[in-house]
Amino acid sequence: MALPSWANDSVVRLRPVTKDVRGSTVYDWNNPDQLMIAGCSVQPAGTSLTQDGRVQGITDGYTCYLPPGSDVRAGDRIRYDGHDYTINGEPREWRSPTGRVTNIQLNIERWRG
Repeated sequence: MALPSWANDSVVRLRPVTKDVRGSTVYDWNNPDQLMIAGCSVQPAGTSLTQDGRVQGITDGYTCYLPPGSDVRAGDRIRYDGHDYTINGEPREWRSPTGRVTNIQLNIERWRG
């Protein structure tokens, strides 16, 4: 079953294509495979500051709840609100005890500094 009607965010799943460079397979993020995923809920998860008397960087995170069966895996990136985030850890399936609501949960973050 899909997420409730209040789950009205959309994200874009980015997955690198691979190419051969001097006999080695490498990830190419210049033109990743893109997939729009609608019916999501994206919620703030936390932010942190790296500093040594001055700000060196900021980590910004969200928790995403995607519809069941969404094609997303560790190593992909998520584009949300105009920014690209890395998936921190493995996507996880959440199953409701009642069986009515199921979703895929992702922790995403980006670092800037």
